[in-house]
Amino acid sequence: MKYLFALAAALSFSAVAVAQDAPAIKARTMVKTADGVRIGFIDRVFQNAEGAPTSVQIIYKGRFVSIPAATLSNGDKGLVTSLTADDLKKL
Repeated sequence: MKYLFALAAALSFSAVAVAQDAPAIKARTMVKTADGVRIGFIDRVFQNAEGAPTSVQIIYKGRFVSIPAATLSNGDKGLVTSLTADDLKKL
């Protein structure tokens, strides 16, 4: 019984840690590339059936670009994507 409790406690603590590390993805948040290039502000957030963000839409160089939410992480002032400027040109 104590092993079951320890396992349940460990799983709940790891879930809390993951929730705290998840980026706050919302409209009007600045997004930059990993090397610091400003991409723009989030125009729209797309979500799955559970409400989790799947991608964001940004106006980049005069056109809409969808960036996968999995590439986003918290930065100093907004969000940072793991995509490069060259990757964005291909989207």
